Amino acid sequence: MFSFRPYAISAGALIAVVASVNSSYAQQSDNGLTLEEVVVTAQKKSESLQDAPISLLAFDSEKLEKLGVSDVGDIQGAVPNLSTAPHPSNRNSLTAFIRGVGNADLQITKDPAVGVYLDGVYLGRSAGLTADIADVQAIEVLRGPQGTLYGRNTTGGAISIRSAQPDEEFSLKQKLSKGNRGYWRSLTQANIPLSDTLMMRAAFSRSAEDGWVENTGAGKDFGEQQKLAARIAIRWLVNDAVSIDYAYDQSEIEGGQLAYQLSRTTNANGAGFAPFARESRQSSLSVNNLESSSDDVSGHSLVTTWFVNDDLTVKSITAYRDLDEFAYQDYSASAHHFSGGMFPSLVASGAEILDTRTDKVQDQISQEIQFLGTMADGKIDYVGGLYYFKEEGSEDQLASLNLLALGGFPQIAEEYYEIDASAESLAAFSQLEYTPDILEQRLHLTLGLRYTSDKREATKYDNLYNNQNGATVGGDQTSSKFTPSFTAAYDISDDINAYAKIATAYRAGGFNTRGTEARFAGGFEPEELLAYEIGSKAELLNRRIRLNLAAFWYEYTDLQVDQSDPVNIIATDTFNAGEAEMSGAEMDLTAVLTRDLQLNVSYGYLDASYQSFIQYGQEVSQSKNVPSAPQHSYNVSLDYTRPVSIGELSATVNYSWEDEYYFSTQGIARKDDVGLLSATLGVSNIAIGDSELSVQLWGRNLENKTYAAHEIDWAESGFVTTIFGEPRSYGVDVTLSF
Repeated sequence: MFSFRPYAISAGALIAVVASVNSSYAQQSDNGLTLEEVVVTAQKKSESLQDAPISLLAFDSEKLEKLGVSDVGDIQGAVPNLSTAPHPSNRNSLTAFIRGVGNADLQITKDPAVGVYLDGVYLGRSAGLTADIADVQAIEVLRGPQGTLYGRNTTGGAISIRSAQPDEEFSLKQKLSKGNRGYWRSLTQANIPLSDTLMMRAAFSRSAEDGWVENTGAGKDFGEQQKLAARIAIRWLVNDAVSIDYAYDQSEIEGGQLAYQLSRTTNANGAGFAPFARESRQSSLSVNNLESSSDDVSGHSLVTTWFVNDDLTVKSITAYRDLDEFAYQDYSASAHHFSGGMFPSLVASGAEILDTRTDKVQDQISQEIQFLGTMADGKIDYVGGLYYFKEEGSEDQLASLNLLALGGFPQIAEEYYEIDASAESLAAFSQLEYTPDILEQRLHLTLGLRYTSDKREATKYDNLYNNQNGATVGGDQTSSKFTPSFTAAYDISDDINAYAKIATAYRAGGFNTRGTEARFAGGFEPEELLAYEIGSKAELLNRRIRLNLAAFWYEYTDLQVDQSDPVNIIATDTFNAGEAEMSGAEMDLTAVLTRDLQLNVSYGYLDASYQSFIQYGQEVSQSKNVPSAPQHSYNVSLDYTRPVSIGELSATVNYSWEDEYYFSTQGIARKDDVGLLSATLGVSNIAIGDSELSVQLWGRNLENKTYAAHEIDWAESGFVTTIFGEPRSYGVDVTLSF
């Protein structure tokens, strides 16, 4: 608790200072330079960003375009204390951490700790998150546990994606992009009013790129991919009180996985691989046969909104989603490449270290009923509702343990498993904000309540070493959790407020598909998080500056931690063996410097450590590191816009920094600190008849930095394999709007 107090003192002092500055400046005349209001839906209702007592960043479609964001993974550099990485077995899936809370493994029986929502619908699996999103209106990143309104699996926070909705105006936009390494993209968006009460919106996107590491062996290049995304939305205004929105979306990705190159050896066991290790990013590598990986994700949603009266709105969100995924990964690109392919004849699968083939299918249904409104003559604003979620899925994997084959077990060093799983969740929730008459109605007290009941079942068939040690095991888990929250907020002035909150959240228990049979059936229990947070939100100097601050302290208990099996190099068991503490702070600043120039600065500080970590009966917390927890991260961007004779000139320069952090608890696989520079330059609103043309040049990682996007520590095997991040990329966007 002590580490939290300095933040509280400094934040309180800063609040007082900015309140004084703003009060004196308010006497001056308005010069017309003001920030636009940012509307968010983080609390399941539309409100100003400044009124939501949450540390969050929101990006509208214009800002997303300047940042070059086309999928969830692209948003990381703009959000301090958010870290994402490609999943080791499938680049199309992402592991996400917020404030050091997340999950590095994605399985059909294991839930993420950062919830991702598409138009209010929870995405139960993280597969396909790097797919294009065809028609994004905004992305909101909620930092901190969201256990009351969003429920289970949001201990780290939530990422909410909002799609553009149909409206009454006809519009048509065609965007074409071309870049280096064979990149191209076509995006078509159309809004068509069919009648006064019926309107439709459609979007379609296709893209392709060659990747940045050439594969001189058989199959596609590393990182080569083709994407497709489509969305259609229909809105029916039934009458003045009822509207119905239907939407269908589909995303597909196909291509070669990213290259894991052998970067360094760590002990004598890996000494034989030392000649094949390279610590710099290679432009060409090879494997025996790089098979294509693919993801196909689609969903239907039906939202019915009933404005009962001025004080009550009822909303129903019904959704169905499914995914189909195949992932192939060969972890020995540099071992094959620099050995001249001398090993494949010794192993059945033709890979030197390990290769995996994973099939995953999942479908889910969800139903949420929301009640939003006011009562007690406007003194109480409330959100309440019921939620139901059910998913079913299967996952199978063939892993060729080629290190064992090379060690004397030819033709039998394989493991194959099949998983069948289901999960069901039922919850009731409410959040009430009470504004009493005292203190000139500046005090706001918010109580959140949620009760969740969960059930999960799973069976596993495992054929280990050609069935020398195989079995079928199964298990089930049931749990229920109460996750309350309480927030006290105070309006210091019309433009400055402060808040303090206590929040709880939990991540559901489950089973580890890569676990040993002996421990799979027992599974692991839920983990819980208790969070304390204070913050302030201010608009200063006649709304020329927006300054939002937050400081937090976490108690993280029953932590789900993965531990490598000492016998089987690809087996990991999950135990509720950890306790951790996190503390930190965040600052988000937006300032209008001149009529043409806007500054955005976001900063995050994080101090995360294990208080307990039991590894096979031994306390080892002092030698473990909390993964994906950089101490400092920040983003600075300058946006310049100015009218010119043919339209509007715009330029953006963006720099993001992230301190070193570890990819696993081992403290060997790591991402060194790195700063990345990107920029855009363009002219928009160029009149061509009744249409408008926009042209934008863009570049990312302009300094061509080399950095690890992901690493794997192979523990006692004695080496590390690394995926290096994308080098410099650049291109042009041409958009024609009607």
